[in-house]
Amino acid sequence: MPQESRSQLRCRDGHFEMAEFEIKNQPDGFWMWVACEFDGHRGGHWLAPDPAQPGRLAVTSEPYGWPSTLDAYAARDRWTEQDDAP
Repeated sequence: MPQESRSQLRCRDGHFEMAEFEIKNQPDGFWMWVACEFDGHRGGHWLAPDPAQPGRLAVTSEPYGWPSTLDAYAARDRWTEQDDAP
């Protein structure tokens, strides 16, 4: 299974950037890091369920523990689909 993939993300303020997804193995599960580089900014966020909208995903400053790599990669794929939706 690939360790990272690139996908175009739309940020809340409307600009576009490229982000790398990287899975981080933890003792109690897996974290999905979303690395962002845009206009001189280098950083990132953690992919997690959106507490305000069940069934949706968000990027947060706190890591979220996905129970398996399958769940973490499925969330990454859902994030990409969610971001592409109108």
